Amino acid sequence: MSTLGDDTCDGRFRLMADTVPVMIWAAGADKQFEWFNQTWLDFTGRTPSQERGSGWFGRVHPEDLERCVGIWHASFDARQAFSMDFRLQRADGSWRWMLMNGVPRYGSDGGLEGYTGSCVDIHERKDLEERLAERTRALRLADRRKDEFLAMLAHDLRNPLGPIANATAILKMMESQTPAITPVRQIVERQLEQLQRVIGDMRDVTRITQAKVELHHQTLDVARLVKEAAGHAQPQIDSRGHRLSIRLGDTPLAVSGDEQRLSQALAHLLCNAAKFTAMPGVIEVFTTLEGGRVNIHVRDHGHGIAPDFLPQVFEPFAQESHSTPRTNNGLGVGLTIARRLAQLHGGDITAFSGGRGEGAEFVLSLPLCDAGATPSHNHREPATSAL
Repeated sequence: MSTLGDDTCDGRFRLMADTVPVMIWAAGADKQFEWFNQTWLDFTGRTPSQERGSGWFGRVHPEDLERCVGIWHASFDARQAFSMDFRLQRADGSWRWMLMNGVPRYGSDGGLEGYTGSCVDIHERKDLEERLAERTRALRLADRRKDEFLAMLAHDLRNPLGPIANATAILKMMESQTPAITPVRQIVERQLEQLQRVIGDMRDVTRITQAKVELHHQTLDVARLVKEAAGHAQPQIDSRGHRLSIRLGDTPLAVSGDEQRLSQALAHLLCNAAKFTAMPGVIEVFTTLEGGRVNIHVRDHGHGIAPDFLPQVFEPFAQESHSTPRTNNGLGVGLTIARRLAQLHGGDITAFSGGRGEGAEFVLSLPLCDAGATPSHNHREPATSAL
């Protein structure tokens, strides 16, 4: 068939096209729309003569009209297929979002005869997309406000820490005359340290989520990194009566990264193991190689992680069921901070557990440096000024 006008359209094609639940149309080589199937006419409630030519454009929503006409002419002139969405007025006067697709139609001689295409109702999909977009905007706003609140709260909570620390120092000087002060001072110091850790975690999670972490990269010896992290976590490990077992092998391994931040990430894993291991227990640290990466394993034999909670273990503020024994709830952001710091170094942290009572294993994976890289032992100040 050379054209798809009402007078020349093949009867069998017209019968088939009029029975499908899809709106079908055809246009000629002059850019004028010349045929619409019955599904289209039922939707618009108009006659073929009203729709032909450019008549159907009169049913397009005014806000979409210029864009649709532009796409139609540009695609036709370039002899390209096109796809566009727009609002089309239905017979009852309501507006429905539609998706129109069109392709060029050629004759046996290779000449352009026009375009043929379809149009489907996507209003429900568009409505769902808009509701999802609105929900996403609301969640992003809530997340930003949460970060702002945490930053403000951490700042405000830091203000009284200095006077409290000074007071404990004064109490310590008075202990020689008043020994009874000692247990009181120790209680205050322990709680002060806990508060400092909580505030530090609040500040870190806010900086990380806002991409305000500045990294000072250098070549680091893995063994030294592990020992430094162990030193940071040792007080919490000792307070629980645990033993730390470190097996690193004899082969020197080097990674590139910020020493303070990688040590912080690993210390979070060690403190997490100490927190959820029954007293006294053993915490194991060992390394394995996998391709061009080093895996630093932190394994405990503690309470374990329920299978349904394992996928959420790195989520900020995630807390497992209260039936899980806990020594210190905290904010629930330590693992979040650790994993994000690892990812900022091109690595990751994965968690494994056989379930409740089976212990847990966290694996910090980092890319190895080139074989010729020499670890730096220069001291670097913590990169806090730019955070």
